[in-house]
Amino acid sequence: MSWLKKLALVTAFVLVPTTLAQPWGELVIYSGRSEPLIVPVIQLFQQQTGIRVTLQSGAATALANLILQEQPNPRADLFIANDAGTLEFLKLKDALQPYISEQIRKIPEQFRARDGSWLGVSGRSRVIMYNTKLLRPEELPKSVFELGDPRWKGKIAMATTRNESVIAWMTALRLVKGDAFTKEYLLKLKANGIVTLNGHTDVRKAVGRGEFALGLVNHYYYHLELRDGSPVGVIYPDQGPTDTGVLVNVAGAALIKNAKHVREAQRFLDFLAAPEAQKLFAELNFEYPLLPGVPTAPGVRALETIKRMPIRLDELGKELEKTLKLLDEVGLG
Repeated sequence: MSWLKKLALVTAFVLVPTTLAQPWGELVIYSGRSEPLIVPVIQLFQQQTGIRVTLQSGAATALANLILQEQPNPRADLFIANDAGTLEFLKLKDALQPYISEQIRKIPEQFRARDGSWLGVSGRSRVIMYNTKLLRPEELPKSVFELGDPRWKGKIAMATTRNESVIAWMTALRLVKGDAFTKEYLLKLKANGIVTLNGHTDVRKAVGRGEFALGLVNHYYYHLELRDGSPVGVIYPDQGPTDTGVLVNVAGAALIKNAKHVREAQRFLDFLAAPEAQKLFAELNFEYPLLPGVPTAPGVRALETIKRMPIRLDELGKELEKTLKLLDEVGLG
């Protein structure tokens, strides 16, 4: 059983139609992103191009599984995912068709598939957020690997291991540190009673309320919680000279193989890589714009100042099933 099918069995799958225009118009998008994060971008695209868009939202893994099931006659033209691993997996399953343009080439190569099968449109780094009322600066961990220490027992929350960003992070750990080390680390987290919640929003709110001292999240969840007025801080871990760095992943988009509205989908991909959309991703959600020259939102650490894990994002897809197997062995929810 593939990792997508396996996750689809345990992930509630609900397609939520969002009528942005007449149903099944000139461009149909499946999106695993939260609607408030993508709808403003789609609305701006419609205003600028006059192309009608129908958006279908759901769990990214379930939507990816649906794309495989629908081949060779897909309903959707374009897929938007929360991480590069899901997109690369679909590429390996021959469910995507490459597209590269002059605009897309402006996005640095490390944030897109080498053959043009998918495009990273916004970036996010894995960080540790903390409650400033529960921890003093001198008490803060400097590495994710310190979280296996017994002093953090019962004090850490993270999103479920069915979450695409979590799976991608654990895959990156395997690639950088090896399977044996990663398994031992996950067992330490489990022994420490790490609590897995339904999603990153639940994690950031729980840390903001003081239910946990620490939370493993993507960086923008910290900024969202801070904007809500909670007493939270952020740690960019493993930044020392000999440390691993953090995983910087992307939300991305891809043209589905055998799509019915290819030209419209290509135009949307070009739009996602253009300054207007990149600016929206930064301003709406505190993500990293990937187009050089577009600034991050005020208060967000610049991407070029962060030490990153030495991996390519298009290495993640082929390793995801091994990560799921490891998680089964560890029994971490």
